[in-house]
Amino acid sequence: MAILLDGEVISAPVVQRVTPVGSATSITGDFSMDEASTLAGNLRYGALPISFEDPNVDNVPASLGLASLQAGLIAGAIGFLLVLIYSVVFYRLLGVLAFISLALSYLLTYGMLVLLGYTVDYSLDLAGIAGLVIGIGMTADSYVVFFERIKDEVREGHRFRSAVPRAWKSASRTIVTGNMVSLIGAVVLYLLASGEVRGFAFTLGLTTVMDIFVAFTVTWPLVYLASTKAVFSNTWANGMGRMANIQAAAAERRRLEREEEKATEQGRAPGVTATIQGPDGSAVTQTRIRPGTDEEEGR
Repeated sequence: MAILLDGEVISAPVVQRVTPVGSATSITGDFSMDEASTLAGNLRYGALPISFEDPNVDNVPASLGLASLQAGLIAGAIGFLLVLIYSVVFYRLLGVLAFISLALSYLLTYGMLVLLGYTVDYSLDLAGIAGLVIGIGMTADSYVVFFERIKDEVREGHRFRSAVPRAWKSASRTIVTGNMVSLIGAVVLYLLASGEVRGFAFTLGLTTVMDIFVAFTVTWPLVYLASTKAVFSNTWANGMGRMANIQAAAAERRRLEREEEKATEQGRAPGVTATIQGPDGSAVTQTRIRPGTDEEEGR
């Protein structure tokens, strides 16, 4: 029977017979006093009582867990309220549509958590609540990207109705790309982490998936239908009053560019008029017309 200490064999006695219960076991052989003392010391060292504890186990009283859960839910409600205020202030009625989409995304996420609780005994911990609260802000980012892109299109001179589909075409790619980065991070964190961190990663990934789903199935159709209504074309309703002057200037600039292109195509660029002084002191007005046209040089 080999006796090992730190991976090295310190003794390998041969079992001669059964040791009766309550009797001492002895190792016999040709030992010197120093060898016997060293072996006895090694055997006593290896017999030290060592216990291991799991540092990831937390004992939380029921009252403390309930208080923490309530605090997390209150934090989520405050986050919802702040997002609603921000959306209404900056985007008016469009902000209300964004909040409806955000609330629907949260309800779907909560429904999935309840379903997982009934099917696989999933329990929402404090870290999971933190993931949900952070997911609220990340979901709101998608709507901000969409609405700011609409402003860019209006700034370029497009009407609100035509600006919405143009904005969604580019904003949808940004929304998918941004959410995929968050989703990859959540998956990697879930696979490599342990304990409560995995709960945070799971809820964060779930809210990210729901964000993409709601953005394409709810937010985009709602905003597009709203763009077809006359009330949403008003600046007080869509929150784009500051873009009115910029839009008018852009439209005028585009009109002048079209007229200039048309004049260039017809070979009728504007003439140059100059007033010069004649030999006798009289003023002479000279107008040069661009060569190659039907008009002659006048003097």
